[in-house]
Amino acid sequence: MIRVQLWIDLACGMMAFPICYGGKQYDLNEFLRDHPGGANTLEMFKGKSVTNVMKKYGHSLSAYHMLNDFKVSEDINLTGRLSENGRIITKEEESRDVEEIAFMEELESRLDWSKPLLSQLHKIAPHYDAWVNSAVFRKCRLFSSPVLESLTFTPWYVVPAFWVPIILYLATTQLFEYVLCAESCRSSQLTVLQYAWHLVLGVVIWTLLEYSLHRWVFHYNPGSSLIVIQMHFLIHGMHHKVPFDGLRQVFPPIPALVLTCILSVPLWVIFKYPLIKITGGLIGYLTYDMIHYYVHHGSPEDGSYLYTMKRYHSNHHFVNHDKAFGISNKIWDHVFRTIVSVKKLGFSLRW
Repeated sequence: MIRVQLWIDLACGMMAFPICYGGKQYDLNEFLRDHPGGANTLEMFKGKSVTNVMKKYGHSLSAYHMLNDFKVSEDINLTGRLSENGRIITKEEESRDVEEIAFMEELESRLDWSKPLLSQLHKIAPHYDAWVNSAVFRKCRLFSSPVLESLTFTPWYVVPAFWVPIILYLATTQLFEYVLCAESCRSSQLTVLQYAWHLVLGVVIWTLLEYSLHRWVFHYNPGSSLIVIQMHFLIHGMHHKVPFDGLRQVFPPIPALVLTCILSVPLWVIFKYPLIKITGGLIGYLTYDMIHYYVHHGSPEDGSYLYTMKRYHSNHHFVNHDKAFGISNKIWDHVFRTIVSVKKLGFSLRW
């Protein structure tokens, strides 16, 4: 037993950030800053076993599923119980049907991650919803065409680079048309306060749209329809399957522009000064997209608004897929009763 432990210690010492679970070794170096529970909570377990810790703090099924992406050794199983396919069986799963567990593993094994996934989704179509909400720490390819594939990547800074000039142009032209127009006003002149009110109303309209799109469109259950499944995976499912891919966490500008034009039509029909409200909506959208990227990759300090939203959004990804739809705010989660309470901690998380 002492010789086995010495072997484990030696193997762990060769890794950048080793941990042991169930007699197997894993290197979490690439995952430290993405760990929803903070990098500092992992640091104290470097080179140690996390078997009891993961059970104690109630890690999600995705956490155990994702652990396989960091496996670096095929050591004997000393303490934990693993499935036939090597996935760690959680304490919660012990009481579940063995056949169900085996089926979920078989479902994952149907896809070849070295090839484009979009053309393989028919293999898991009847069980897509369960599969897509079981996250992995990998990169995925969608299209075989390099050109099409390149269009699916969007660095975060492209979004403000595209939208800020448009927002500034719209805000400035509307300001001169309705506020600083003097006698040349086309209609009744607005005060600066009234102009600001229409902008703010546009932001509020966006927050409702943000919630609605996320809940009823992005989380629409496509059933077993292959076309709808592929559309869902492109729009949002991919983000839940590979939530740590930084190049696929903001909305590409051109599709966003098309959607903006479509969604703006009702504003022209219903509201006065629609373009001012659209400008406010774009401000809200840009804020949302930047917050979304930051809550995935940023390091907010405890006590800050973004710290709260980072933990809230992590809950949505890894615990409550059918709740916590707000990303920039929780207002509409309160209104529609999809709010969740994130566990209070006696220490600060650090990423």
